Parts: sequence; structure tokens; C-alpha cells
Amino acid sequence: MKILIIFILLFTTTSDLKLIKQFSANSEIVLTDAIGNIYAVNGNNVTMYNFEGLKNFSYSNSFLGSIYSVDVLDPMRVLVFYKEFNKVIFLSNKLSEISSAIELDNLGYSQISACCNSNLGGFWIFNAQQMQLVHLNSNLESDRKGTNIQSVLQSNDLPVYMLEQNDEIFVSAPKSGVLVFDKFGTYKKTIPLYQLNKFQVVGDKFIYLNNNKIFSYSTTNNADSLSIPENLKIKSVSIYKNKIVVSNSNEIYVYEL
Repeated sequence: MKILIIFILLFTTTSDLKLIKQFSANSEIVLTDAIGNIYAVNGNNVTMYNFEGLKNFSYSNSFLGSIYSVDVLDPMRVLVFYKEFNKVIFLSNKLSEISSAIELDNLGYSQISACCNSNLGGFWIFNAQQMQLVHLNSNLESDRKGTNIQSVLQSNDLPVYMLEQNDEIFVSAPKSGVLVFDKFGTYKKTIPLYQLNKFQVVGDKFIYLNNNKIFSYSTTNNADSLSIPENLKIKSVSIYKNKIVVSNSNEIYVYEL
């Protein structure tokens, strides 16, 4: 409940933002995990910082191309997805490889448009051939297959981002919106949020960036926004408790309420 109260304040008292830290970091994507680490993702690199801007660990693999997405749902088991090569790597809390790369082609999944971590110990993929979510367990076996959503998606639309939170899987398809699935991969509903390449779910709120504004959307309260100084040209945002972390490719800024 405390987190929800913070978010209500965040999007109703925009003048209370206070810049508490700024540090240099190449970052097209910025993420925060549940224990207060900041991750900067750029090209084939992912780097972990603390909130003081001190670099803790980094990981890079030049053989797999650019990183498409990173999921820090579990800080002890960070998922890195290389879409171009259709491979997944899991990293430890020190950003070292837990095991060798998982080759999804070899598992029979050649068209994966998005994937994310799972509370069940495996991970979810969206199989664009069968148009459904598939859960792969820790033995890389398919133990759950979701609803075929061909009829739900707009024409020529495929998921570009997904995450699991609160026993639900949220899947963003640019033209269709954010699709919500239960923990078995069964389709439940679609939320009218479009063109989202990345978002964060906190309680019942979706946090995302659009035109240098941070938006908080819930199905009950619709959307509120919070402006960040326009000169920053923010590319990515993440929330941790009462802190807002934003990046503009070269710098990371940490704001506090």
C-alpha cells in the first residue's frame, strides 16, 4: 500500500521533484530492480550501478549482437534477450552468466517476438508462429501454452515487450494495446495503451514514457503525467519506491520526491 500512496503523490505533486544524483552512463534503456540496483542497457552491454552512481558489475557479449530486452524481475536471475539471434542468457546478481546461451531455435521456437522472466523459475516467450504465450520451465520444457490471440491482435501486429507481475503477464503490441494474461497464459483483456516499447507495472498502475513525460495509467483513474525538464530528452524511465530514474543515452538522472 505504501508504494501506491507514493505513486498517487508522484503524479499529483509534480513540483516536488528533486534531482539527487546524476552520473554518466551509456544507456538506451534504464531499469531498476526490487533491491535498488540500476541497470543501464546499451548495445551489447548491460551495467549495474547503485543509487550513488557507482558501477558494480557489467556484462557484454559481442557474439550475440545488440540486446533487445532485459528483465530484472529476479535480481538473482536477470534475463537478457537477443532477438536477432533468438537467444536468451540468464545472469547472476553479479552479471555473470549462470549458464550458456539458450538457443530458442534448437527448442523449436524460431519466431519469438518478446520474452520475459517468470516467477515459476522459467520464462515466458511469445511464439509468433502459433500466436500464443509459451512458458518454458527450468528444464527448458514447455509446461504452459496460452490462448491463441490471432483474433485479438490488429493486422500485422506482434508483441514487442512483455513482463510478468502479480501473477499476470502483460504483453504490449503497438497497434493492439497491452494484452493481459493470467498465470497460465490465458488471455483476459486488452488495455488501451498503444505504441509502448517498454513499461513498468506497480500495483494497478502502468508507468511509461511518452514525449518526455512520465505517465501513470490505471483502468480506474486513467492517466496522469509528470513532466521532466525538456532539455534532457529522456529515452527511458524506471521507478524504485520514491525515486524516478531516467536516462538520455549519455547520462542517468535520479529524482526523489
